[in-house]
Amino acid sequence: MISDVCGAVRPAVKLRQAKKGTAMREEKASALPLLLDVRRMDENNRAYAYRMLRKNIMTLQLQPGCQLSEAELCEQLAMSRTPVHEALMMLKSEWLVDVLPQRGSIVSKISVPYLNEGFAMRRILEPALLRGLAGKLTREQLNEFQELLNRQNEDLYLDRDAADDFFISLDNDFHRLLYHDSGYDRIWEAMHNVTSHMDRVRYLDSALCRGNIASVQKEHEQIFGYLRDGLPLDVDVEALFEHHLGMYRENFQKILERFPDFFVRT
Repeated sequence: MISDVCGAVRPAVKLRQAKKGTAMREEKASALPLLLDVRRMDENNRAYAYRMLRKNIMTLQLQPGCQLSEAELCEQLAMSRTPVHEALMMLKSEWLVDVLPQRGSIVSKISVPYLNEGFAMRRILEPALLRGLAGKLTREQLNEFQELLNRQNEDLYLDRDAADDFFISLDNDFHRLLYHDSGYDRIWEAMHNVTSHMDRVRYLDSALCRGNIASVQKEHEQIFGYLRDGLPLDVDVEALFEHHLGMYRENFQKILERFPDFFVRT
């Protein structure tokens, strides 16, 4: 069992342990200490609180449906209540936190309709981005993709528990470059908020069914080849991204059955 510096068991480990039992019960946020990164030089309290809370929600350290005590979060983040409250309101606008009358804030459960919307949005956008970029990138731009592929290949040989925590981030970085090199950074930011429920399912899939990681990496290399050499006329780009972005669907029913309390279906 692997713990981080805060003393909290990595979410991926806890999720795999739950495979043998029933769905994990809802817990208060205090039951799983926040996993905290070093604060960036340009971050104020609100920005840091937002980034850390979002990270802990996306990696299910803060589980869907768990209660969020502002007082406890302030203590763990070592800051006053105002920036924490503001960060929670920002997360509410991204559908990651629900504010309920008389109950306070809770981590939103994963909405199956929101999940489907996020998948549909990326499936429509990213084939068009690849068509626009294929065979047109500079050597410097290609080197950025190559560097990410190299890091992903290294990730495949890491300790399994460590790798689960990093691969989703590297995957997002790869796709973010498609938007960045197309000149669509703001679309990436907007899209990434819409796909927040999809990304939590991707994390569950990575933690529980890690076999897909090698397939994701193989298709990244295929996409990189098209970016470098151009797109052959016989390539079905829509089918490529339908499969690539939708790999989580192979195990989605199993995830629903193991963690029914994590989801809402309407």
